[in-house]
Amino acid sequence: MTEKFSKNSQAKKPFSLRSESASSTVVGAVLLLAIIVSVFSVVRIGYIPEWKNDAEYSHMNDVWEDMSDLKSKIDLMTIALASDPDSQDIEITMNVPFHMGGGDVPLIGTIKSSGTLSVNKDECEITITTDSDGDWNETTTCGAVSYSSQNRYYVDQDFTYEGGALILSQGERSSMMLYPSIRFSRAPANGYNASIHIVEIDKYKFSPADVISSNTGCSLRLTGKKFEPLYDSNKDSSGNISSFTLTVNTDHPEAWYLYLKETMEDTKIKDSDYTLPPPTNNTVSLTFPSESSGNDLNRLYVSKTKVKVEPGIGI
Repeated sequence: MTEKFSKNSQAKKPFSLRSESASSTVVGAVLLLAIIVSVFSVVRIGYIPEWKNDAEYSHMNDVWEDMSDLKSKIDLMTIALASDPDSQDIEITMNVPFHMGGGDVPLIGTIKSSGTLSVNKDECEITITTDSDGDWNETTTCGAVSYSSQNRYYVDQDFTYEGGALILSQGERSSMMLYPSIRFSRAPANGYNASIHIVEIDKYKFSPADVISSNTGCSLRLTGKKFEPLYDSNKDSSGNISSFTLTVNTDHPEAWYLYLKETMEDTKIKDSDYTLPPPTNNTVSLTFPSESSGNDLNRLYVSKTKVKVEPGIGI
């Protein structure tokens, strides 16, 4: 009897060992799976948002370069049209590629952010009025080219090209990144010379704004229509010009106000020699020289470039 019981015990022993081995394998697999899930969770929560934020920041730098290229090419068109009178009858055409979306990270975050590119959706109006024996005034509806980002992680930014200036808006604040062609300089004899050049984005009457939303790419076709001298006090004024007022109606009054103030300071023109009140109702107004100024305005020159901007799909 004792010998039989011993044999039965020995027969059951291998089954017990196999059960313990199988349980250890399952527990090991579960632990390994838990470690993998934990690693992916840490990466997804702690690292992917940071990587995506950096990728979208890099994309905004690409958009900045695209908008800078837009301004640069329009400036080149202006120089070409102004330097060659015969080119007034010849249209100059250039293309500007745009990176509409970005911020994707290969393999782990392939979803791109998107952006909206619009032509003449925003309005900017510049008026120049002279105070002289023969008053002259000119109002130009400048139009605008704007890019608005729809980022998922990095803060959204808006870029606007209007009147020859490139403006960056972030939240409720805006700043002028690239300046328009508004210059003040001392005259050889006495007083100051002022030169103002305006860029007008051509717009057909009653035509709707062109708007493109995409996360891939598009391009802008620029056509330089003409360069037009508008006013020269040395030729067009019946008498000596005493002062002028530059008025800008814009969605970015803070940027224009700070730019004009810095321009006057850089030219070392005293605060008492010009009038530049804080913006009101999206309007910035500069009068130079002021009535109390001891400086004279020797010459005012105003010109304008008209450019047609057409958006298209594909870079």
